[in-house]
Amino acid sequence: MKIQSNVNTAQYQNTINKRKETEEQQKKASKELSTGKKVNTAADDAVALSISQQIMKEAKSLTTGSSNISYGIDAANIADGALSNITDSLGDIEQNTVHAMNGLYSESDRAILQEANEQSVATINQTINQAQYNEKNLLDGSTGDINIYTGTSSSSIKEADAKAAIADLENFDVSGNGNNISTDALDKAYSSISDMRSQIGAETNGLSAAYNVNNNTAENLTSAQAQKEDADFYKSVTKMKSSGVVGAAQNMALKNQMESQENLVSKMFQ
Repeated sequence: MKIQSNVNTAQYQNTINKRKETEEQQKKASKELSTGKKVNTAADDAVALSISQQIMKEAKSLTTGSSNISYGIDAANIADGALSNITDSLGDIEQNTVHAMNGLYSESDRAILQEANEQSVATINQTINQAQYNEKNLLDGSTGDINIYTGTSSSSIKEADAKAAIADLENFDVSGNGNNISTDALDKAYSSISDMRSQIGAETNGLSAAYNVNNNTAENLTSAQAQKEDADFYKSVTKMKSSGVVGAAQNMALKNQMESQENLVSKMFQ
């Protein structure tokens, strides 16, 4: 007579426990290979997962900040382009004024030059009105300082009021006596527009530098996050193969222990 026994010896239970550990290792290695990550849950490594999530949060904030900065750079470029066009128009006014100050020009000549200057002033005003980004006026002094959040701090594009800079040109007249023409209003406009272009240039350079820093930092953070979380495929494959071999050996050991135990019980009842 042969009787199978379910009696658990210490050795048998120990083998069962080891087999469970091996199965968990196999499952973990398999998941690492399927997801590409060595940390898939807090149970895998709670500290590493927490650090990884914080790093990713910082990287995403910087990436979004870079997007904000790029918008700011675009707006600054639009403003600078408009100021460049205004400078060209001021150059036209200056040439007409120099001509008008020549004593050889007649009143009718100066009237033509005055008309051309008034057209240039109208062109400047049109340029100012059209200098917009996302429906925000950039050069008429109505928007105020524009804050650009970079993800970790803030930069700003300071208010530029080109209308105020050219206000005196609205009444600038070269049609009278050439000896009485003053270039004060023109010089003032030139100086103010030049200062605005310098300010915009400095802001653009600052935003470009912040953009590069953001991208470099985000790239480094992403790399650090990957080191914390991404799986080492070679190690994962090795771990899976190793646990498979160990598992097979443990299964064989369990089988041998069960057969040995069954044989022992059978002999007792023979």
